[in-house]
Amino acid sequence: MNATKMFFEAHKVDLFRSNKLIFENLNLKIHDNESIAILGPNGSGKTTLIKTINREIYPATKEGSYLKIYGKRTWNVWQLRSMIGIVSDDLILSYNQDVIGVEVVLSGYHASIGVHGQIQRRLKTDQIDKAKEIMQKLDISSLENQPLKKLSMGQKKRCLLARALVHNPKIILLDEPTTGLDLSSTYKYMDILADLKKDGHNIILITHNIHEINNVIERVIMLKKGKIVADGKKDEMLTEKNLTNVFDVDVGLKKINENLLPYKKTTRQ
Repeated sequence: MNATKMFFEAHKVDLFRSNKLIFENLNLKIHDNESIAILGPNGSGKTTLIKTINREIYPATKEGSYLKIYGKRTWNVWQLRSMIGIVSDDLILSYNQDVIGVEVVLSGYHASIGVHGQIQRRLKTDQIDKAKEIMQKLDISSLENQPLKKLSMGQKKRCLLARALVHNPKIILLDEPTTGLDLSSTYKYMDILADLKKDGHNIILITHNIHEINNVIERVIMLKKGKIVADGKKDEMLTEKNLTNVFDVDVGLKKINENLLPYKKTTRQ
């Protein structure tokens, strides 16, 4: 696949969720050779954008408007989902908690929730071997036969990440990846993302946590109330002024070991 190919292109797109207009005249381009963070508070439109990329939400029909993924307006949704690795809490909650770790990973081959019946019969030996190889790479081989209900949130998210990797997708879309993780698990997860970037994967990170935006990320898109309010290179976007505007709180920033840590400024009397 051409490294400079356009992954996502929205032109004057209107997006509704539960009959509520979330984005009006959205214009956005994302190339498949860039790793980006989509940053904004709850209610800014992040989830709507994820579901649009994943073809769970479709744009309203409007003259002069279009939305393309890899240059195409229409897709076989299952084919598309095999090209984009997705990790989200919604996906975790979709699984029966008795499903074992390796079955979660194997379900990625068919963009299904678990493997059973006809899907299980269609799995090939090399697919099973590759799933186990990925689990080993992510240090979760011990979870192969463990049901989800016995796993920590960090372990569940690594199983979903392994699921996302079975097709070796160019794009990995991560929705609030460290939510529910303790500090140790958060650092491990972010280290894994750095390794994935080195291996040639590009990251679309959906977050409201500034600490998740590490050196993997090159571009930051800031959302507020269904509008893009800032978009550009990470170092130029992550400023006290921009963050204060997006989150409606007086934000200060400290830089520690190349990482930006936000804090709430207080006014001295």
